[in-house]
Amino acid sequence: MASVVVLGAGVIGLTTALELKRSNAKLDITIVADHLPGDIDHTYTSPFAGANWHSFATPEDKRLQEIDKPGYKKFLQLAAADPRSGIWAVDNLSMYTDYEVTSNNGNYRKFVPWFKDFVDGFEIVDKSKLPEGIAFAHKFKGVVISVHTYLNYLVQQNKEIGNVIKRIPQIHHIEDARKFHSSGKKADYVINAAGLNASKIKGVEDKKFNFPVRGQVLLVKNNAKIQLGVEGFPGLPNEMLYMMPRKEGGTIIGGCFLEGNTSVSEDKELTARIIKRAIKYAPELVDPNYKNNPSKIEIVKVNVGFRPFREDGARVEVDKKYKWLIHNYGAGAGGYQGSFGLSKLVVDIMEKELSKFKSKL
Repeated sequence: MASVVVLGAGVIGLTTALELKRSNAKLDITIVADHLPGDIDHTYTSPFAGANWHSFATPEDKRLQEIDKPGYKKFLQLAAADPRSGIWAVDNLSMYTDYEVTSNNGNYRKFVPWFKDFVDGFEIVDKSKLPEGIAFAHKFKGVVISVHTYLNYLVQQNKEIGNVIKRIPQIHHIEDARKFHSSGKKADYVINAAGLNASKIKGVEDKKFNFPVRGQVLLVKNNAKIQLGVEGFPGLPNEMLYMMPRKEGGTIIGGCFLEGNTSVSEDKELTARIIKRAIKYAPELVDPNYKNNPSKIEIVKVNVGFRPFREDGARVEVDKKYKWLIHNYGAGAGGYQGSFGLSKLVVDIMEKELSKFKSKL
């Protein structure tokens, strides 16, 4: 029986541990982290996400497409079959302003995503149905994930399947992770799913640039009808509107993608812009006739989080120096939607490593 330590208890670490165990019941898996679901810390990204499925892959990026595909099907299955997961199916509408389309020389094809033939219910929205100032839109059957519910669900799924979860101090060298297996013995393998800290741990060498991208979202009491995204606000290329109505009520509204900004404090001017855009494009938010909404935006919480981006995308591979170390980090803003695809890559790597080990016996 091979022993495995999964370092990191965000959505990537928890999903990877779960899928490894499902693929091979003989694996003895311990998940270790200094932050666990329920903790709030700006270096622990997963609790700050929206989250949903809306792949960021370009038509040319086949690798990321294959990473994102499994999550769409899996989340729809969970939405239909397991209410404990905190996932529900909600239409996803993406709109692009006149400014955005004009800035791209009127090339509408640029805004048609690669997944148009993959997702359920994809359609281009008739322009006559679009609000003023919107030049193009498409929609499909999407999902919204209530992250705190889902992270706790993953914890319970891991425990039910036999994986152990332990809180440990932050490690200083990657070799230290091996000693925290629940057996008390040195682990045979370590999965590095430590998110923002993954490339900062001593012993981890990564030639690619790893960097945080700041996000700011509002959790509000108000209910939106559907998922909505709007891109193309003049002079603010790093801002967009997106909203995700939660299964239990309320809506997540964002947002921004800000590189080089490491402030953990709320940007109140950004909050005001988000609210103004939300009311403009989803007026039902302040309509008491829709699900008894308040007549103004009522903020429950403002969340500031940092997405763990990596140059050239997620790193999923066996370490060049430490053959017992498998990396799975750098998913950027696609951690939830890519979690099952990234886990599948780790499962494939683990199967190959174990077959090598058996062939030496």
